Amino acid sequence: MKVSHPSSADSVVQHLEARIGTLFEEVQTTDMWQVLTAPDTEPELVRSIMREVYLEIFSYNASIVEATIALIGQMPRSMPPRWLKSMLHHQADEFDHGEMGLKDYVALGGDEAMARARRISPQSSAAAGVWWMMVHQRDPFAYLGAEYLFESLTPMLAERVQPFLEKKGMSEESLGFIEFHAKEDISHTNLMRQLIRDVVGRYPEAAESIVYGLECFLAVYPIPVWRAAYDRAMAGSAGTLDLVSN
Repeated sequence: MKVSHPSSADSVVQHLEARIGTLFEEVQTTDMWQVLTAPDTEPELVRSIMREVYLEIFSYNASIVEATIALIGQMPRSMPPRWLKSMLHHQADEFDHGEMGLKDYVALGGDEAMARARRISPQSSAAAGVWWMMVHQRDPFAYLGAEYLFESLTPMLAERVQPFLEKKGMSEESLGFIEFHAKEDISHTNLMRQLIRDVVGRYPEAAESIVYGLECFLAVYPIPVWRAAYDRAMAGSAGTLDLVSN
C-alpha cells in the first residue's frame, strides 16, 4: 500500500480519520466480529472470545505504555511543556488499562495466575514491538499516529459491540473495559486530535512520522491480535500458545 504524506495539520487529521474509518468497516467483516454479533452464536462462545481478547489487552498494555513514555521523553526540547504534560497525563490514564482488561478476563473465567505467568502471544509481541522500534529509531512523533488508532477505533467498536455482548448475557463485571472505553476514549480521541494539530503546526516534519506510525501499527494491530484471540477461543485453548507443531 502506498503511504501518503499529508503536510498540513488538518490534512493529517483527515488522513488518520479516513484510515480509521476504513479499518472500522474492515473489522466488521472479520470472522470474529461476525460471530460476536450473530444472533445464533452460543453465549459461551462469545464469552470465550472476549476472554481471549481481554488477555491480549493485558499482555501488550504495559509494554506499550512504557514505550510511549520513553517516546514522549524524546520529544524536541523546544516543545511547550504543557504539551508534554498532556501526553504524560494521557499515559497516566492508560497506565492500568491492562489490569482493567485482566479483571474482565478473570470475570469471564480466566486464570489470573496463568495470565501473569504466560509468555506474551507473538501477535501482541509484534504490536508492542512496533512501539519499541519507534523508541529505537528515536521517532517520537510516530507514536501520535499509532496512539490515534488506539483512541479513535476503540470507542467506535466498543459502542457498537456492547449491545450484542449484553444480549449474550455478559455481566457488568465482565464489561468494565468495554463500558469505560466506549465513553472515556472519546475525550482521549479529542486530545490526540488537538495534539496532532498542535505538533504538526509547530513541527511540519512530524506529519510524515505520524502517518508512518499509524501504518506501522496497522500492520500488526488490531486484526492480527484479535485473530489470535479468536482462533484460541474457537479451538477451546484458553490462553494457550501453540508455538510447537508436529
